[in-house]
Amino acid sequence: MLPASTLFGQNAPGNQVTFGFIGVGGMGGANIDRVLGLRSKGAQILAVCDVDRFHQKNAADKVNKSQGNNDCAMVGDFRKLTRRKDIDAIVVSTPDHWHALPAIDAIRNGKDVYVEKPLTLTVREGQVLVSELRKHKRVGQTGTQQRSDKNFRFVAEFIRNGGLGKIKHIDVLIPANNMYVGSTYEEQPVPDGLDYDMWLGPAPWAPFNKQRTHYQFRYNMDYAGGQTTNWGAHYLDIAQWALGMDESGPTEVEGFGEFPQSGLFTAPTRVDFTVRYAGGPSMHVGTRTDGVYDGNIIFHGEKGSLNVSRSKLVASDPAMLKTKFGEGDVRLYKSDNHMGNFLDCIRSREKCVSDLAIGHRTTTICNIGNIAMQLKRKLVWDPAKEVFQDDVQANRLLQRPMRAPWSLV
Repeated sequence: MLPASTLFGQNAPGNQVTFGFIGVGGMGGANIDRVLGLRSKGAQILAVCDVDRFHQKNAADKVNKSQGNNDCAMVGDFRKLTRRKDIDAIVVSTPDHWHALPAIDAIRNGKDVYVEKPLTLTVREGQVLVSELRKHKRVGQTGTQQRSDKNFRFVAEFIRNGGLGKIKHIDVLIPANNMYVGSTYEEQPVPDGLDYDMWLGPAPWAPFNKQRTHYQFRYNMDYAGGQTTNWGAHYLDIAQWALGMDESGPTEVEGFGEFPQSGLFTAPTRVDFTVRYAGGPSMHVGTRTDGVYDGNIIFHGEKGSLNVSRSKLVASDPAMLKTKFGEGDVRLYKSDNHMGNFLDCIRSREKCVSDLAIGHRTTTICNIGNIAMQLKRKLVWDPAKEVFQDDVQANRLLQRPMRAPWSLV
């Protein structure tokens, strides 16, 4: 059997698209399954990258079994994927602090990119990522897959067409933390197979503890933004879509969340912040208390309300849900398969349903919400300049220094 690299790639015959994966743990593994599900449409995986050798092998074994080859490459340094000439597209599913750098390197080396949500760790990373995407004329998809769900699209279209009248207020509920760590913790030996220094990458050096890495990373602000960015990125994205604010944002943010006072985890244990749009509604983002591990978004308008999540769609008037859109109505970008939309756009060179500029604006709301909760005061945000007005302290939190040798330039 011929190796996949001779059959597929930028210079291969036919209309094949080759993929490399960076970060192949939980979400990375799910994204591999999604691309493998597109094999009949010409998608092929050539290589996987992870700082954990066990993740590498598990992912490569899955790919080889599905594709009927035995040549899926395994590497620990993302640059060995982003700079390969025979790879067309890169999927980044790393911890959040490792989203921007591999994606930017991939773009600069002629690759299209699918980047998991939240798009970046900081606002500044998002600005650079979007700028590089446009400069190099690449295609980018953010992993906010709710835009490829018919119920969320219906709600956004219904609101855009005035079905609720003027929107007065939006409530976004996100799950409580599902991982906790005690007030004390100890340094542990780095497990075999894990390149911990590479795992830390641009983040500050810290002694190894298993609760820093893999899934639990999201509750340490050195690597992520807690449930604010984890679940908030999904539901705030739908709010922005419904309001027609895809590449803009609010003008004010105020937060009063709660943070751990000791221990390894530093991300908010209770999310509580409100943003306000110029001439438009306010939106409150808070931790739900009913134990349901899903988000929820409720739009309150002059004509009633709509409540949508991944499992339900409820209207104050059930007749609203029977609405049919016709000629002259606002119709939004239709995608029924998020990874499939990325594949289609690689071929068409059109923007994806969750273009990186959209993902950046959604992630920005999450990040300025966390900043407002840290500072515990009202902040004025300029969505055009992407800075806080007259607030040096808050603006310093829009970016973070990177540990050498890593940088955005």
